[in-house]
Amino acid sequence: SECALIKRKQATHRHSLIPNACGMAPALRIRSCCFPVALLALVSVADAGYGFLTRLDRDLVGQRLLSELKAVLGHGTSHERLAQIEDVLRPMYMALPKKKDGGIDQGMARYALNRYFLAHRGWHISGIAYDGQRWNGSSSTPLLKSKMPSFIIELLEEHVAHKPLGLGELAVLAATVEDLVHSEAMELLTMAYEAHNLSMQEALQNEVQEDLVIRTFMLFYTMPWSLKARRNSSALHEQLKTAQEDNPEWNANMLWVEDLKGAIKYHGRAEHNPFSKMSAYFGDYPLMVHLVEQIIDGYGMFQDLECRALKNVMMDLEGRERNDGRVLLSNFYSPYMQGIHEYFVERPEYLRNLGSLDETDPKRPSVIVPNFLYGRSFCISTESGIQSFCCVDQCNTLMETLERSISHPVASPSLIAELVESLPSDTVAAPR
Repeated sequence: SECALIKRKQATHRHSLIPNACGMAPALRIRSCCFPVALLALVSVADAGYGFLTRLDRDLVGQRLLSELKAVLGHGTSHERLAQIEDVLRPMYMALPKKKDGGIDQGMARYALNRYFLAHRGWHISGIAYDGQRWNGSSSTPLLKSKMPSFIIELLEEHVAHKPLGLGELAVLAATVEDLVHSEAMELLTMAYEAHNLSMQEALQNEVQEDLVIRTFMLFYTMPWSLKARRNSSALHEQLKTAQEDNPEWNANMLWVEDLKGAIKYHGRAEHNPFSKMSAYFGDYPLMVHLVEQIIDGYGMFQDLECRALKNVMMDLEGRERNDGRVLLSNFYSPYMQGIHEYFVERPEYLRNLGSLDETDPKRPSVIVPNFLYGRSFCISTESGIQSFCCVDQCNTLMETLERSISHPVASPSLIAELVESLPSDTVAAPR
């Protein structure tokens, strides 16, 4: 039931919750073929204590990145990948305001990439989203990794001599950021192999080893505190045994991974040798890397199912007399006051700061559902800080439909009204 879902979610990922304002109870949510190889080699250099790089030299990264960009834009599988990303970005790009020479500036690039990652990955990327800051450092200034995406945008802009960015460059930026996120996952995968003294140069011997590597990766990925046990075999195996107790969503996560493995096997059935003696399909390291990349790319959208369930709980609190996506503050607190669950305890001061408190009628204040759900308080940050998992704003889907229909930065009010009227959503049926 929805109440049971909420109770399970209550205890999940307490280690990585983003603190809320006003010192209140945190808003909870379930946690949440490389591209520029030289850049990823830099990003994956081990740092003392954890293994992730924290500081980079601006000039060095710039030289290596631009070298890789030149190579990757030529031909081959990377070109095919960029073409696929371009197809996804094209409707939005066509609708963005352009400079005189037909491209977009940095601000529009950040806006487009922010929407792309939130809508199609469930990712909030530090340095790209609205709370990112422009890199202002001088030459050879140490670069904080959390600013890397913003820095990449500026490097590419320098590469095209400060001209506005085109669709191709935008796809390059998206692919580069994706690979930065993947590189961090590769660090965890490497740790998973090393924790069990398994070689990445040799195929895994059986499905038991395959399952052990995958479960250990997921343990490190979803419960970063478990990394402390990676050099203690008995402690690590104990944490694997108690993973469901530490994370109530562990079994659900692993069932999703099993489904993902089945989908990959199905799509790769034509290439896989049915007479192979390997008992572990993902025994070869490149196949394991492919699986992990698919996990990273899909995990945010899988976790968004929890956001949708939470939205449905909130919509059930909406009074019958209104259908404007708002819940009376008294109704908002009611389930907690009745002991049904421990959500929805945010104070009015915090809700006001979040922009989710409607006080048009001071006597009947209400909570704006989308502002509450899609705020940063419902994002779960990864260990590195470059990426967070956030609820997917369903308005982006509606915007993409409009952009696909209009394909231009400007349209008449009557056309927009006509298109909006015909747009259905999971809460409003068409025609509106």
